[in-house]
Amino acid sequence: MSEAGEIEVSDLDLMRAIAGGDECAFEALYDRYSAILHAVCLRILRGHAEAEAVLSDVFWQVWSQAGKYNPQRGSPRTYLMTLARSRAIDRWRTISARTAREFGAPLDALDNERHDASIDRPERQAMLGEDRQLVREAIRTLSAAQRKALHLAFFEGRTHRQIAADLDLPLGTIKTSIRQGLLKLRRVLGECEPSGRKP
Repeated sequence: MSEAGEIEVSDLDLMRAIAGGDECAFEALYDRYSAILHAVCLRILRGHAEAEAVLSDVFWQVWSQAGKYNPQRGSPRTYLMTLARSRAIDRWRTISARTAREFGAPLDALDNERHDASIDRPERQAMLGEDRQLVREAIRTLSAAQRKALHLAFFEGRTHRQIAADLDLPLGTIKTSIRQGLLKLRRVLGECEPSGRKP
């Protein structure tokens, strides 16, 4: 029961609602799990900025791909924890490989294995480049307010309250800009996804 005496909506119901485009469900899931997922990312990355960036990536994937969640493969909590850990490890691998290249230091055996498996595959890099271009094109369709709010949230890892303070706008206005921006991105990206891509 919540403080207001209402029955708390289950994680599964929230995921189903998010798949249907429910912004309130998305915000509720974010409020419920952002802290623990941030802690997972922070343990792996050991830096708040990197952890917040991954957290934004995780919730962007939840919002844009909620329909792909399969409850038979695990609870929403397990799904979110696994997703956060996987994204954080991927980011750590990228940072480690980039650092090694920049300083000319050899990667240890484990880093080499991770590097070979996930960084240098040409087809993976081509797909990532294509995804980035699609996102850039979709972002251009947003209003200036939506672009600014989403940039601060998803590229700089700022919270809604921090963005409201930075832009000197009401918290509700920021939440609305982010929700509407995400909805529009979801529609635009769905329309422009290459038809030949395999899931």
